Amino acid sequence: MFSWQLDREGFIPCYMVSGPLVTPFVSEERDCNQLLYEARLRAGIARHPRPEGLPVPRAGENSRLGLPWRFYGGPDCAFVNLSEFYSTMKRVEFDAAAVILADREQTVRAVLWSYAAMDVALNGEWIGGIDAPVYKPIRQARLELRLKPGANLLYLCGETLGVRDTRSVFGLQLPDSPRDLGISLPDRQLAESAAGALRFLAGTELTREGLRFSEAAPAGTAWAPVTVEADWEKSKAKPDWREIVGQKELSVPEDLAYLRLRTPVGYEFLTKMFERTEQIRPALIRPVPDEEENRKLIYTRIAEVENMTRGEEFGFPIVNLLARQALGRPGPRDHQLLEDMLTLIDRRVDCADFLVCGLLRYLKNYPVSEALQARIRDTLIHWRYWMDMDGFDGMCFWSENHCLMFYTAAMLAGEMFPEEWFSLAGRSGKELREWGREKLKEWLDDVETWGFEEFLSTVYMCVTFAALVNVVDYAEPELSRRAAGVTDRLLRMLALHTFKGGIIAPQGRVYRGILYPFSAGAMALMNAADPAQPWDLGEGWLAFQATSSYRFPADLKQLMADTASLTYVTGNARIVLEKHEDWCLTSVQIPREPFVRWPSDRAFVKAYNERFHGTTCFQPGGYGYQQHLWTAALDGAAAVFINHPGSAEEGGDMRPGYWHGNGVFPALKQEGSLLGMIYEIPEEHPLHYIHLYCPECRFEEIRREGNWLLLRKGQGYIGLWSSVPMEPWQGMNANCEQRMWGSEIAAVCLCAGRETGSLENFAETARLLNPRFDPRTKTLRAGSLELTWKQGNDRTQYL
Repeated sequence: MFSWQLDREGFIPCYMVSGPLVTPFVSEERDCNQLLYEARLRAGIARHPRPEGLPVPRAGENSRLGLPWRFYGGPDCAFVNLSEFYSTMKRVEFDAAAVILADREQTVRAVLWSYAAMDVALNGEWIGGIDAPVYKPIRQARLELRLKPGANLLYLCGETLGVRDTRSVFGLQLPDSPRDLGISLPDRQLAESAAGALRFLAGTELTREGLRFSEAAPAGTAWAPVTVEADWEKSKAKPDWREIVGQKELSVPEDLAYLRLRTPVGYEFLTKMFERTEQIRPALIRPVPDEEENRKLIYTRIAEVENMTRGEEFGFPIVNLLARQALGRPGPRDHQLLEDMLTLIDRRVDCADFLVCGLLRYLKNYPVSEALQARIRDTLIHWRYWMDMDGFDGMCFWSENHCLMFYTAAMLAGEMFPEEWFSLAGRSGKELREWGREKLKEWLDDVETWGFEEFLSTVYMCVTFAALVNVVDYAEPELSRRAAGVTDRLLRMLALHTFKGGIIAPQGRVYRGILYPFSAGAMALMNAADPAQPWDLGEGWLAFQATSSYRFPADLKQLMADTASLTYVTGNARIVLEKHEDWCLTSVQIPREPFVRWPSDRAFVKAYNERFHGTTCFQPGGYGYQQHLWTAALDGAAAVFINHPGSAEEGGDMRPGYWHGNGVFPALKQEGSLLGMIYEIPEEHPLHYIHLYCPECRFEEIRREGNWLLLRKGQGYIGLWSSVPMEPWQGMNANCEQRMWGSEIAAVCLCAGRETGSLENFAETARLLNPRFDPRTKTLRAGSLELTWKQGNDRTQYL
C-alpha cells in the first residue's frame, strides 16, 4: 500500500472526502442580537452522527451523505478546507477518511483542529471529537489513537451552520508521533493514483513561458486558461480544457495571467491554479483622458457588464443598471434583471442591502412601470431593515458599511412610502424613516469622532462611498453636509496612501487582492480623481455618482503626488505613514501607545462589528481577521509584507486567509524608515510559521546576505531581516513567497531612497543595524529601534 509521511508539523496530508452536503436550514428561534443568534444556532446544529459501522470508503461510491468519495490532499493540505460562502442559512455536513499505517501496536497523541462540530472513529469505534461549531477562533480537541499493527481506518464526520463565509475546515495533527508512521487511503488504487498525480504536480514549474514538467504529462492531463470575469453570465462559462498528454512543457499566451492544470485521480481530477504575477499589470489609459472623458469611460465600463458577479449563484446588477440608465443605453434584459434583483431582495440574501440602496437611487432618478412600481413597493414594505426586526435570514447587519446601508435604506424607503405599514419593522413608513434617520446620525457621530473602523479598506471604502453619496443626495441638508464631509475624509485618506500607482496602506479589512495594490477596488475612486492613475471597476460603485451632486475634493491629486511623514488615529488604530519620492512604508502600531480604548460592549452595534469583522484595537497575540498590518513599496506593484496565515490553503476566501489578514497579531513598531515586528504563535493556533510576500519579478535587483533579503527598484531600496531563515516556497505564484518557521519569530523591514546610491551601500546600512532578537526577554533590537512582545488581552474575537 502506498503511503505518505506526516507533514512538517505532523499533520495528515491526504484524505478521501465526501461533501459538503448543503441543505436549507430554518429555525423558529429569534434574537435581536444577530451575532448571539447565529452563535446559538451554530452551537445547536450538530446532530453528531457516530462514524461507526460505516462501509469502507471506495472511489466512485457514495458516502452516508449520498455524495461520492474523492481524493483531497497535497503538500499544502494540512487542513481539509471545504469552505464556501452561503448567502442564506444552510446545514453543512461532510465526511473524510484516511488510513494510518503502524508497524507495531502503539498509542499516539493527536490534536483535532476545526471550526466545525467533529466526530472521529478509529477502526470503527468512536474516540472523540468537537462538540459544537464556532465561527472563530479555531478549536482543538486532544485525542488518543490506539493503533494496531498494519492499517488503521480513521473516519471523521463534520457539521456546521452555513451562513456567509463558513469555515468547513479540519486538520488532524500527530505532533510527536514517530516518523515511521505512514498515511494512506482506504482505497488502495486511489492512493496509487493520487501519489502519481501529486508527484506530477510537484514536478510542475511555473516559468515565464508557461509550465515545465519534470515528467511527461500523464493520460487525461489538461490545462485551461482562466479569465477573471466581472459579468456573472460570463463567469459561468465552462473551462476550455486542452489535453497535453505526453508533453514535458507548455507554452501559453504571453499576456495570460491565470491558468489551471488538472490530472486524473480515480474518477475525479486533481487541479492546481497558477498565477503569473508578472502578467498582472496596472490598467492604464494612455494618453491620459480629461476628467469628463474619464467619467464617461468609468460609466461605460460598468454599463458594459450586464450583471456584476456575486459568486456562483447569482449576480448583483444594480450598479450596471444605474450606469446604463445614466448613459441613456438601457439593455434588452434590464427589466428582467430588475425583476430578478427584487427576488434576491425578497430572499434577503446576504448583501441585499447593497441592492436596496441602489434600487432606491434608481427610483429617485428613473421612471418604472406601474406594475414594477407595485412589485417594488411590496418588496420594500416587507423587507427586514435591521437585526432586531422580525424575520429569519443570514444577512450581515453590523459591519461599518452594512450599518450605513441599512440605516440609509430604512430612512429613504420609509420616506418613499410614509403611510405604508412595514410589516417586519413593525412601523409605519414615517416611523421607519425617523428610526433610520436617528441611526444614521449615530453612525455619522461615531465616524466623525473616532474615524473609520474599516479604515483604508480598498474593498469596503467603495461600498461606504456609495452609501454616503445616497445620504449626500437624499437626506436633509444638515445630514447631507455631514455625509459629504465624511466622504471627503474617506477619499483624502485613500489619496494620502496612494503611491506610484497603488494604494499602499494598512487596512481594516482586506482580501487576497492585497497582493496587487495597483488593481485594488478603491483605485476606481483614485482614478476618478486622477485619470492618470490605474483604473479598476471597484465593483461598479461609482455608478452611484453618475446621478449625484457630490464632487470630489480638489486636492486629491496633490495628496497622491505629495510626500508625507505623519501618524494619525482611526478607530482604535494608530497609523504611521512614511511616503517619500522612492519608497513608502506604512503600518499600524501594535500595541498603540498611548491608548485609551473606546468601550467594547455588546450593546453597541460598533462592538458587533469589532467582534465579527475584527478589532482595530491591535494587541500582541490577539486573534486577527481581515486586518492588513503593514506594507513597504517601491511603487504600486513592487510591494512586500509579512503576515501570519489564518489558512493553510492559498485559494479561497477564508477570513483570515493565506495572504489576507493574520491568524494572530504580532507586536509591531515603526520608526521612520525602520519597522520591527515580533510574532509569538501560541499552541492554540495550528500554523507555526509566518511568510513574506515578495514578488521577485517586480524588482530589478535582489540580493541575499545572511538573514537579510535586499531589494532594489529604480532608486528605492527595501531590506528584510528575519531571526530565522527565510525558505523559498512555491505556491500559486512563482518566486513570491518566503516562509519563516517557528513559534517565536522577529523580523525587520528597512527602506531607503536615492540618497543611498547603490544596493551595496544599502547592504552596509542594513548590516550596521545589527538586528537581534532575544527570545528570553522577547525583545527585538535594530539600531535605535527596540520592541518587546507582551501578551495583550482581547476577548472580543471569540464567537
